[in-house]
Amino acid sequence: MESVSVAAAFAEAGEQDTALEIMKIDEKNKKIIVAYDGEPAERQVIQAAIPVAARLGCELLFACVQGRAKAETLGKKFFESSNRSFKRIFTEEVEKLSSSTDKIHARQIVVFESFNEAVRKVCNETREVEFVLLRSGACKPAQLHIDVPYFFMTNA
Repeated sequence: MESVSVAAAFAEAGEQDTALEIMKIDEKNKKIIVAYDGEPAERQVIQAAIPVAARLGCELLFACVQGRAKAETLGKKFFESSNRSFKRIFTEEVEKLSSSTDKIHARQIVVFESFNEAVRKVCNETREVEFVLLRSGACKPAQLHIDVPYFFMTNA
C-alpha cells in the first residue's frame, strides 16, 4: 500500500515516469512459493512454475520439504547434492524458454519439518507472496492455515 501511495503522489505531481518506476520496483518484489516434497518432483515443479513466474514477473522461492526424520540421516551431504541438482535442472529449464523472456530470479531452500509446518513457516517469513504452489501427497489443506492463496499441482 505504501508504494502505491507514493507512486500516486508522484503521478499527481506530474512525475509519471517516477510513478511507473516505483510500481515496477514493487512488482519485482512479488514472489511465488513452490513447496514440494522429495527430489523426484524437482523437474516437474520447475517446469510448472517457470512459465507462471515469467508471465507474472514474479520471483520464485522453491521449498524442498523433507521430514524431520530425514534431517538426521541426510544432513549436509543431501543439502549440497540437492542444491547442485536443483541449479542444474533450473538452468536447463530456463534455457528452454525463448530469449525474449526476462531473467527469472529463483532460489531454493531445503526445510526439515512436516510439510504443513514448513509451508506455514516459509509463508510467514517471506514478504510479498502472490500465491503458493504445492506438490505433496501428505499435505492436508484443512491443516495448512496460511493467509495467501494456494494451488495444488497434480502429476498430470
